[in-house]
Amino acid sequence: MEPSTDASPRSLPVGRAARLEAVPLTQAGDNAVLVRETAPEARSRALLTTDKLASGERLVVMPLDDEVEIRVDGDALAVWLGAGSLAQLPPEQRPMSEENVPLWASLIGGVLLFIVVAFAVIGSAVTFTWLSGILG
Repeated sequence: MEPSTDASPRSLPVGRAARLEAVPLTQAGDNAVLVRETAPEARSRALLTTDKLASGERLVVMPLDDEVEIRVDGDALAVWLGAGSLAQLPPEQRPMSEENVPLWASLIGGVLLFIVVAFAVIGSAVTFTWLSGILG
């Protein structure tokens, strides 16, 4: 496969340090993405392509060395999203910092938390008393 010659970007940096790059490939009308190290040895790490199915196509990830980790249960997406920076979010979508929380909101939250804990303790005491009366 040869790197693509269309108007798409030559490569796309991958990761925080941009040590890896994604390069589009084209061979006989079939497109793929090669993930490789940028420099100095430009070692290929993985190839993303598709398998043809009757209902469409299925994505295939082929690791090209032993250092490639493949996750199939959504962990990779969660880790990637969780590692993102809040600086890129608009101000109205950022969580409130502790210094901006009004005192009345903290007091109401504390009272509600105390009520929930009290009901949990009372409910546990009633349940264990009832169970000890039945079993004892």
